Amino acid sequence: MQALLLSMSLAVILCYLWYASLIKKRQSAIDSLTVLNQKIDDRLALLTQLSNVSQQHQPLDAEQTTQWQQLHELNTNSVWSQQIDQHLPEILAVWSSMDILQKALFSNLHGDVLDEQLVNDYLQLELDYQNASEFYNQAVTDLNQGVKMFPGSVVAKLAKVTAMPILTVAVG
Repeated sequence: MQALLLSMSLAVILCYLWYASLIKKRQSAIDSLTVLNQKIDDRLALLTQLSNVSQQHQPLDAEQTTQWQQLHELNTNSVWSQQIDQHLPEILAVWSSMDILQKALFSNLHGDVLDEQLVNDYLQLELDYQNASEFYNQAVTDLNQGVKMFPGSVVAKLAKVTAMPILTVAVG
């Protein structure tokens, strides 16, 4: 009887530890999403400021104008409601597209007339976004592995913790 009680106690402790681990991993991923949301918005604001300075010396061509229009359309769809729901994969895809467009538009800026501090700030935000996306993907990978394997699958089902989508990172 004592062996059964000890076994049950160990099982409960193991499940609690697994639950705490899953919650911690999910919270890390959510915190990363908050940082990603802030960084993509800050980058857009700074890129707009840099572009306004650059346009005074070199107007946008048709392709760049189209990219800016796409970026502003994506920006209206990039608002994250701070919830893990069915819309999260769409938000992540929008952020990834915004990242690609921001990199393309930044590479086309006329660098001779830009404030060096603003350029450095933009590059730092881009690096911060990249680091946050890598951290998010690692946290989600760890969470998804914990949710899919036993006993995590049972604990996750009871705690209503589900797998989260990976952020596709722009290359280049």
